[in-house]
Amino acid sequence: MDYKLSEYCDAKMAGEDFSNKDLSGKSFFDCKFNNCNFTECNLQKTEFENCSFDGCNFSNPQIINTRFNDGRFSNCKIMGINFYKCDQFVFDVSFDGCHIGQCNFSELRMKGVKFLKCEISDCDFKRTYLVEASFEGSVFKQTLFHEANLEKSSFYDAHGYSIDPRFNKIKGARFSVPDVINLLSSFDIKIK
Repeated sequence: MDYKLSEYCDAKMAGEDFSNKDLSGKSFFDCKFNNCNFTECNLQKTEFENCSFDGCNFSNPQIINTRFNDGRFSNCKIMGINFYKCDQFVFDVSFDGCHIGQCNFSELRMKGVKFLKCEISDCDFKRTYLVEASFEGSVFKQTLFHEANLEKSSFYDAHGYSIDPRFNKIKGARFSVPDVINLLSSFDIKIK
């Protein structure tokens, strides 16, 4: 398909290869993307509203001032994205079963965001507003939470997270055994 139009509504794209393509400044409303490749794609100032992405590859796309309003990612590979460069006026996303690596979510307001059953590795959540977020069933590796607001968030059945309660707000957050013990790792104590 040739993407010369500036606006797309109710479109279904399957198996499209957008890698290294220029989709900057385009608008997608109520669109479904299945098994599409956005590797190194130029998405600057692109708008996605009420769009779903299933099995897509988002490796190192350019997302400066990109707008995600109700963007739903399922079983996607999401690598090397500085999400803080997205348009912050409306930033509403959810992730389910995604592999998320080397991404930066710092300074974002993500109240109620869902990261369900995701693999989250080498990511940063510095000063991120994550009140009522859900990380249920997710597995973390080398991911940093620093000065993040995690109040009332859920880490049930999540593994591998490292959250220092001295530098993050965790009041009302929910954790499950045995990984809740990770909250004590920064205190240099011994547990038997």
